[in-house]
Amino acid sequence: MSSLWLILLSMVAPALPAVPVPEDSKVDLAAYVRDTPRCLATTHCFGVHLHMVVTPEGATQDVAWVREQIEQADRHFALIDTSFEIVAADAVPASELEIDDRDERDALGHDRFTRGVVHVFVVGRLADVDIAGNEIRGVHWRERADRSHRWVILSRIAGSLVLSHELGHFFGLPHSTYDISLMNKSVRLTPMVSELTFAEPEVLRMRKHRDRMLASKMLLERAVKPTPSTPSSPSAAR
Repeated sequence: MSSLWLILLSMVAPALPAVPVPEDSKVDLAAYVRDTPRCLATTHCFGVHLHMVVTPEGATQDVAWVREQIEQADRHFALIDTSFEIVAADAVPASELEIDDRDERDALGHDRFTRGVVHVFVVGRLADVDIAGNEIRGVHWRERADRSHRWVILSRIAGSLVLSHELGHFFGLPHSTYDISLMNKSVRLTPMVSELTFAEPEVLRMRKHRDRMLASKMLLERAVKPTPSTPSSPSAAR
């Protein structure tokens, strides 16, 4: 994996039965919904179902980390008038803390996948299935038995841009050679990591793929709730 890509990564349906949180854990799973960004009213709004590995020591990652992943995704996907919000968060048992091979990637989402939302799993360690001994930050994974079943897996060491990159794959993008692109894994001096986003041809492709997912109901659009505001009183309106 290129050094620039390592820098990029390190920076910046029916309900399923809930997995019980260990009794000695004080993880507030509701906080991942309550304290993360809501969709922007001017965009297509898609739900994210978050699956967090929880051990007796606590959650694999905290709310602030998840919030930053969503904020970055919203910033880059504004190019296709799209934003995201966590709509559910549940616990994944500690037995799935380390995902070592393709079978375990399949098993992680097999019984948890539903259409309509983006499923995002946060694990402790995500092995590179192509290079023995390597660890990766994230992957967009298609279940091999049914490639229409797909989800994102993030390692707890993922930088803030990793979810945006993997959602790029979810919205139809391959890796690219555009200098500006988040999907480009090659070594390059410019632009700065903070300037990376999606290239214009990628934006057009993602927009079409978004519309196809809406048409097929792979994703369902959520109604955006208006931001609460204090109504004006009659005297204040004078």
